Amino acid sequence: MEDGFERLNHDEVVSIEPDTFNKLNIAKTFKVRDLITAIKEFIGAEETDEVNLYTQGLNCEVLQFSTFGWKKGKVRLALEFCPDESESPLDEIFQQLKQVENEYPMSDHSKV
Repeated sequence: MEDGFERLNHDEVVSIEPDTFNKLNIAKTFKVRDLITAIKEFIGAEETDEVNLYTQGLNCEVLQFSTFGWKKGKVRLALEFCPDESESPLDEIFQQLKQVENEYPMSDHSKV
């Protein structure tokens, strides 16, 4: 979760602004699998091999920055979520430490 995004499970529920998807047949509140189904229907992938892009994945080769040369494997689409605010239990502790540091700054030991 390097950039704050985490993959959503197909049974998790998402609620969006009412006019977010104008061309997809999807409710304001839906399960992730419902959005994937709506996208498949919209692009007409339901009766083609492209439907695997959302399930088992499609065979492919990838040239990644972290590896040398092409790697064979599969690629598939997923829905990811990034919270507006971090929900880490450590966040409150970090905030308290910052507050204490601001109230009681450490003396400059480099002059000793």
